[in-house]
Amino acid sequence: MKKEIIKWMKEFVEVPNAKLGNWAPCPYARKARLDKQIEIVQGESLLYDFDDIDLEAKEVYVFWYRRQHYTVDELTQIVKELNQRHMGNDMVFLEDHPDDDELINGERMNFGQAILVIVQKLSKLNEASDALSKTDYYKHWSKKNLKDVKDWRYE
Repeated sequence: MKKEIIKWMKEFVEVPNAKLGNWAPCPYARKARLDKQIEIVQGESLLYDFDDIDLEAKEVYVFWYRRQHYTVDELTQIVKELNQRHMGNDMVFLEDHPDDDELINGERMNFGQAILVIVQKLSKLNEASDALSKTDYYKHWSKKNLKDVKDWRYE
């Protein structure tokens, strides 16, 4: 699955997209990947997988789980609890479930082949979002997209 995730990153996440104002879905992903700052790991349990990660060693951890491992509601609830527990320690968790379409201006952002939980430093992610806010990056995002993906991290 690691190869499929990297392929998705190279062919979608890092590529300028007309529906997104010719911005890549994640303008920082390519550099992080090329700098070997992304660790892709097969997860076993959302309750224990994150105990030993080192956000000083790698900027981003991508844990993947089989689609049937968690329902959309289970994943959402567990990730919400992880964020409540860890955001004060400068760690944020972002979820992507293949059965929960994330559409931005009509473009499906999901990986689609497996559940992903992306872990990184909250401060670094917010710093990147702040920089993008000074551009037209979020121009094609709805208020709901902004709330679901970005705004909740600042509350």
